[in-house]
Amino acid sequence: MEIVETFLSIQGEGAYSGKLAIFVRFAGCNFNCIGFGVSKKKDDNILIGCDTIRAVFTKNFASTYKKYTAQELFNEVIFLKKDFNPIIVITGGEPLLYHKNEEFLKWIKLLLEQNFLLHFETNASIEIDFKKYPVYEKCYFSLGVKLSNSGVSKEKRINKKALQAFKKNAKDSFYKFVLDEDFIFNHQAQEEIREILTICENEVYCMPMGSNREEISKNALSVAEFCIKNGYNYSDRLHIRVWGDKEGV
Repeated sequence: MEIVETFLSIQGEGAYSGKLAIFVRFAGCNFNCIGFGVSKKKDDNILIGCDTIRAVFTKNFASTYKKYTAQELFNEVIFLKKDFNPIIVITGGEPLLYHKNEEFLKWIKLLLEQNFLLHFETNASIEIDFKKYPVYEKCYFSLGVKLSNSGVSKEKRINKKALQAFKKNAKDSFYKFVLDEDFIFNHQAQEEIREILTICENEVYCMPMGSNREEISKNALSVAEFCIKNGYNYSDRLHIRVWGDKEGV
């Protein structure tokens, strides 16, 4: 298993915002959300995507990843845990690319045996067969379904069966959408969120787009007002408010 980074911090987004958390960021993603416009320079190349570019552009950053077996990654979590009681946030990239991997499944089982609460952050485009892999029924899923502002085609970003499977089988799940002022004001945000809710109802959290404090602040008021108007939940991005675009926090 290729890991971008592991660290102890606080969950900055969604329904469990503010919780003490160990983050395990897996390398690899099935999307490149170029619409989010975050750029990073690597070896004279300008890479454009989301705010986890190092996890997405695997060819460019492969040498920076660390490989773990299930037992090694479990030991890393125990080391980071100390005497605390954090949740475990399994993120990426897209961590569900690994969901059939034997070492990954072994790692999940080791964590559940120790009564850790496992929270996946996923773009929800990959369907899990919960009957074949019942271990995931004990997990929480933050469904960061991408909207058209991500630059990803609708056919790729919305998986009806996957959304319904998460809602039916997971221990808990919720939607988490990234919005900006323009996307709200041209009414695209509400139209696309409503369409997803007709496919599968779930609790909605909306958060401001941005990879730094200035961008978050620019979009925060519009997103908060959008949530109030439409009956949704607002989620800030606490880690960016506190640390900016610093990694490993």
